[in-house]
Amino acid sequence: MKQVYIYKFFERFWHWMQALLIGILMITGFEIHSTYNLLGYETAVNVHDISAWAFLVLIVFAIFWHFTTGEWRQYIPTTKLVKAQVDYYLFGIFKGAHHPTKKLIYNKFNPLQRIIYLGLKVLVIPVQVISGFLYLYFHYPLKGFELDSLELVAIFHTFGAFMLLVFVIAHVYLTTTGHKPLSAIKAMVTGWEEMDDETIRERMADDIEIALLKTKSQFKGGSGESEILDNALTTAQEKAGIKAILKDNKFRDAISSSGVGYFCISKEGNYLEVNDSWAKLYRYESQKEIIGKHYRLSRTDEDFADLEKSVEKVLQGETINHGEVKRICKDGTFGYHTLTLAPVVTDGNIIAFEGFIIDTTDKLLAEKELLKKKIRVEEKLRSKNT
Repeated sequence: MKQVYIYKFFERFWHWMQALLIGILMITGFEIHSTYNLLGYETAVNVHDISAWAFLVLIVFAIFWHFTTGEWRQYIPTTKLVKAQVDYYLFGIFKGAHHPTKKLIYNKFNPLQRIIYLGLKVLVIPVQVISGFLYLYFHYPLKGFELDSLELVAIFHTFGAFMLLVFVIAHVYLTTTGHKPLSAIKAMVTGWEEMDDETIRERMADDIEIALLKTKSQFKGGSGESEILDNALTTAQEKAGIKAILKDNKFRDAISSSGVGYFCISKEGNYLEVNDSWAKLYRYESQKEIIGKHYRLSRTDEDFADLEKSVEKVLQGETINHGEVKRICKDGTFGYHTLTLAPVVTDGNIIAFEGFIIDTTDKLLAEKELLKKKIRVEEKLRSKNT
């Protein structure tokens, strides 16, 4: 098993803040319904209201993040393999069966999770928010709603609360069904998911496939470039593994066209080959400027020490998705990209290593800016409350 960086910072922050706020809303909400006495009625109402507003702010920022990063596509429902997924959870998981789906960077949720999470986001949570506001502004004629009775609102709000409770219990249970009981929870804390070699190879092919699909949409039918991309996509869809894929010249040409950077480095650590996309990402005017130089040139000391460990494993025959890394460009600026590494084998001997990079700078900067805005909003809310 190897670790792959799959959950970004804001994704983890949003997940745990959502879990915390839902937990607080449940505890205070059931106390308001006189289920038990923990904080006292008045305190429970105040904490519940403040948490509800914080949850609403979190929802707004999460929606913005999902649409600016394209992560909303993770929730598009599909019926493919739904039955297999249900059978796995009901029977296969207790017999040691293999999971019917793979967790990839662009496909983190299995078909059943997609349906459940989508229902949670477009049905259960909106019901809670709307019914909660009806509760909050009921019988305030100057600035609120006028209803004959709260009975129907109470039924919907309480039903939504029990639906959330069922989801939380099922969700916590399913997090223990990984290869280790706490592996899924650990991944959502650190961002690093443990995967086997086969899943990593599929994820690499999936990364390339998505990049090529985006590029293909920019070509009109019948062009030579489109034909090359079609061939490359066929190769990627076969999930042949990164080593086999990168030896296909047409595929490497397609990678160059798609904006994915390709590189090949000697066992000693010197660049043997890079494509135009790699040179542009590192702000070099041509590939010749970097050929023969050591890859340490584009890394800080800390990042280089971390990368060296991955390179050592690759030179022993492993294929690795190193996750997201920071690069030092020729002009001294910084950028970020995902990085994959694979050995180059000739006559049974490893003579070099190669791989590709996909730029993530804009996405990372967007996440940081989003977090800054959220912090500013929270500071304003705190100052108003005080």
